[in-house]
Amino acid sequence: MNSSPERSDTLSWAQLERILSQALSELSLSVVIFAGGEPMLLGDTLYRAISMCRDRGVGTRIVTNAYWAANRDHALLKLRELKDAGLTELNISMDDYHTDYIKLECVRNAYEQALTMDFSAVVLANCFGPESELTPERIRRDFGSDDMKMRFGEDGISGFEHQKQQGKTLVVLSNAPVQRLARGCTELSESELPVVPSAEELDKLADLIGGCPWALKSAAISAKGHFVACCGFEVEDNPILDYGSLDDHSLDALMTKADNDLVSNMIAILGPIKIMRLLEKICPTEIDFPRGYRSFCEVCHDLVVLEKNRVALYRHMDKFVRIVLEARSMVQREYLDQGKRDFPPLRIITAETPAQRAPVGSETEC
Repeated sequence: MNSSPERSDTLSWAQLERILSQALSELSLSVVIFAGGEPMLLGDTLYRAISMCRDRGVGTRIVTNAYWAANRDHALLKLRELKDAGLTELNISMDDYHTDYIKLECVRNAYEQALTMDFSAVVLANCFGPESELTPERIRRDFGSDDMKMRFGEDGISGFEHQKQQGKTLVVLSNAPVQRLARGCTELSESELPVVPSAEELDKLADLIGGCPWALKSAAISAKGHFVACCGFEVEDNPILDYGSLDDHSLDALMTKADNDLVSNMIAILGPIKIMRLLEKICPTEIDFPRGYRSFCEVCHDLVVLEKNRVALYRHMDKFVRIVLEARSMVQREYLDQGKRDFPPLRIITAETPAQRAPVGSETEC
């Protein structure tokens, strides 16, 4: 979310090899994602990392802007190199915030040539707002086919799940509304952003989704080699969501630290919107959520980035211990002890569960 030509942090092959060795040995992974910035700038290092995952039976995905696809022949050459290395999924970023730097023809070359190969998925990732020229409608018109699926509904929130089929490429348009995060906090005007939902609509979103879908469930290794909770916004060096450097600690040690972190559990189980609402009841004068919010990530940004909110969160987090322990106990009982391999539902805490009715503090109930 905060990548730019001014940033030069990158993972070396020595770092990648060591980190992947730990991850592939200690975790049950379905896919490893190489994003950035721009992962194709890694050259042979990227190919070696992809091959390492392939050799361990783990799928791989890259998220790229397709700068390397200046013509159809070059696009096909690069895609064959990626395929030979073992790449299984291709994501291409394309929106108004890329087209100033990347010709749309590069995206078209990469996309059309990728469809001639047997990738399990090819995804066009588009962020758009009210003033966007490169909208999902235009992409579907200019790039689409009858096979292209949509990632989100018209509300930009409700999602569609699409199953991959053996021998057939899943083609998806990931149509996500623009959010005010990282550079967007200062560089985006209100006219470029979707309308801020009402408080009631935001609360309905929290009820619909439940806990954060990404916190620790989609953990990441940052360009500095830090183990972080997600790649949703700039969490590297964040006091809460950055668990430490893999140059100094093992992956197992940092995962254990993250798993035992109370605030991370609160975000994963309750979700940032519910935490904000509870803090508004528990300590309204101690917090500051200064803007209208459109998404989990925007709320989470101000929850963990603004020092005033972090201090309040630390001061009152003991009130959340009981609900977190009860939720974790339920997951252990229903999903781990039963030997299930699928993810537990995000809506672990609902209005009907004893955990939610239990008092978490004298000022409020959760």
